[in-house]
Amino acid sequence: MTDRPIELVALDIAGTSIDEGGAVYVALRNAVESHTGEPIPDEEFDRWKGTGKRQAIAGLLGQVMVGEIDAVESDFTGRLVDAYRSVPPVPMPGIVNAFAVLRDHDVKIVLQTGYSRAIAGPLLEQVDWRVGRDIDAVITSDQVRASRPAPYLIFHAMETVGVQSVSQVLVAGDTPNDLRAGVNAGVRYVAGVLTGAHDAASLRREPHTHILTSAATIPEVLGLQESVTL
Repeated sequence: MTDRPIELVALDIAGTSIDEGGAVYVALRNAVESHTGEPIPDEEFDRWKGTGKRQAIAGLLGQVMVGEIDAVESDFTGRLVDAYRSVPPVPMPGIVNAFAVLRDHDVKIVLQTGYSRAIAGPLLEQVDWRVGRDIDAVITSDQVRASRPAPYLIFHAMETVGVQSVSQVLVAGDTPNDLRAGVNAGVRYVAGVLTGAHDAASLRREPHTHILTSAATIPEVLGLQESVTL
């Protein structure tokens, strides 16, 4: 195993970095079911958790015209933005301090998400996270050719902050597709977290290096200590 330090922590947003109460999946299910008039089996719905939301909509709808996907995506976005206005999301407990510790040790933090920029931007504004102050970048699903389980969100995160080796990257997320993306990218550490959509049993079935109670424990995993001001 390489002794090179981790230079980038690439984190999922909803369920990993931000607690939004699962609103994303309520909005997604309701938007698709409203369009089709039929319930989605839980097993089929779970397959798409953690993927790009447009990708999930297309998969759940099946063979449909692009215009239908556009309409359902617009409906989903509206439902989710309304849900976030009604019940504002909050940072996961301990994650703000974890970000500070990572940045104190020159570890880059990139949020990479299945959300579009239209959702991710307002969401980060609601929790008052800013690029350059709290995190180093945000990569959204509409910036890459394919979202999870493809590795492109992670590769784009590396490209954006100038990290060249996958051996210097830790990826963490709360769904099997987060873990599959990390494995497909070949990163050094692939961590499942238990604060979101899936339990330990579901995540342990996927290749991984760690199962964490929370992404807030990542500095501890990396052996990083909180700075002490005297």
